[in-house]
Amino acid sequence: MKTSKLLRKSAEILGAKKSKQRKEVDCLKDLLAGLKKKKRKYSAKLEDAKNPRDRERIRKELAVIRVQRHKGLKLLKKIK
Repeated sequence: MKTSKLLRKSAEILGAKKSKQRKEVDCLKDLLAGLKKKKRKYSAKLEDAKNPRDRERIRKELAVIRVQRHKGLKLLKKIK
């Protein structure tokens, strides 16, 4: 293979990796936005809840959402 053909092939391969990475970033951003909405929803529920059992359950859900969102943000920074 000639050099120009090798360069073109390598550019195609690298371009495919970048497009896949862009898709992953977009998907991750959508996921993080969804988690943020859930966090807000559960925070509002926590303020309205009177029952101690319900409040504890909502706190646990919020803790899980916070951890997952934090993981997602770390991964997003790592990809960029």
